[in-house]
Formats: sequence, C-alpha cells, structure tokens
Amino acid sequence: MIDIFTINHYLWVITAFLIIVVVHHGFKSKSDKFKYWFLFSLTILAWLVHFSRIIYSDNLRTYQLFFTNLCGLSTLLYPFLFLSKSKLAKDYMYYVGGFFAFLSLGYPYTVEGDPIFAFNSIRFFFAHLILIMVPILLASWKLHIPNVKNLGWMFLFVLMGAVYNMALSAFFLETGLKPYLENYMGVWGNDDDVFSDVALIFAPWATYETEFNGILTERPIPFVYMLPSTILFAFPIWFGMSIPFINFKKSKG
Repeated sequence: MIDIFTINHYLWVITAFLIIVVVHHGFKSKSDKFKYWFLFSLTILAWLVHFSRIIYSDNLRTYQLFFTNLCGLSTLLYPFLFLSKSKLAKDYMYYVGGFFAFLSLGYPYTVEGDPIFAFNSIRFFFAHLILIMVPILLASWKLHIPNVKNLGWMFLFVLMGAVYNMALSAFFLETGLKPYLENYMGVWGNDDDVFSDVALIFAPWATYETEFNGILTERPIPFVYMLPSTILFAFPIWFGMSIPFINFKKSKG
C-alpha cells in the first residue's frame, strides 16, 4: 500500500532519486546529440505511459484520457517544449513541470491507499519520474541552464495551468463526462488535501458565504485563495533551485 510518509512511500522517492542518479552517470559521457534525443524519447514515453490506461486500466472513463492537473498539462506540453528553441520553455520544464511533479511524488494523495504494484500506482510513479528527470538531466548535462530571471514567467505559467484545469473541469461537467466540478490543482477549494488546507491558512480572507444543503457555509474563492501560498512558497523554492546555476562572481563584477 502507498501510505504517505511510511517506508513504502520513502522507498518510492528514494527509488526515483536513484534512477535519476544512475541515468545521469550512465549517459554522462555520451554525446550531446545522444543525450538530447534520449531525453526527447522520455517525453514521448510519458505520453505512452499516460495512454497505457486504454490497455491496462479497468473501468476506463473518457475523462481519464485527458491531460488533467498541472502534471498532466506538463506531460502534454513536454515534447513540444523540449523541441522548442525557447529557453523559457525549458525553464518551465525545470521550475514548473519538474517542481510540481516532485511535489506530487512527495505527497501522492491521489494514489494514497492503492497497492504499490498496482497498474495505476506504477503509472503514476513513472509519469511523474519522467517529468522530474528530463529537466534535471537537461540541467545536469548542461544542455540547458535555468535562468532565475524568468521566475515571474513561471508564476504566470502556474496561473495559466490553474485556469486550464478550471476550464477542463467545467468542460467535463457541461458535457456530462463528470457529474461534478473536479477539483484539479485544488482550484475550486474545499478539497481534502494538505495543499488546499495550507492555501487557506495563508488566505483566510479569500472566502465567501453560500448556502449548501440548506446550511450557510463559508467556502474558498476559487483560484484566488491559492495565490498567496503559491507566491510565498514557490518563489523561495524556485530561487533555491536556481542557486547552482547563478554565477555570483559575474554578478558582483
């Protein structure tokens, strides 16, 4: 079973770390061309992992084939971002795609309680491992150097990802694919997970009163309630992720 913060969960995270280290050192001496196409093949593999549900998943629902949540959106975009010559696109992969995939692997509440060797658990692991590994190896092999000056853009991209998921959940509801608004990324609030709870701690003012089942309740303002915690946590962590790539001597000069 995948129980968060138990030995099984820790082994999950450690295994991901070891795979990245082994791949880094195993292919370190290869040519840049080999490394480039190897990493691109991983982005395609991520698509195959996503669509493997068609073959291996029981009771597959149509909406499950869509790229949902921020990690799903990153999976969709990675091949195109990778082929792009835009350095900003590669920064998205490092600061947004890789970072939020690591959060999901570190706190996998969507597969909590599932058998660790069940198909969906294995799919979840490799899908997020690829999102983490590709930008890390791009940076460690010096195929791309993350730029701390682009952090403002990263925040904007996260907001765009949230809007994308709000639109997607509304589409599912309107077309009858789902009978309710799915709370992807916690954008609608009131989700039973640590991310939504933390977001509310830093935005207690971002609520409104509404009647639910005849009872007046206070609910988070969708999307808005997440902004303060995202700013307070993401920017310091992103800056920390940038430190290995900042030339402080050049900055002083």
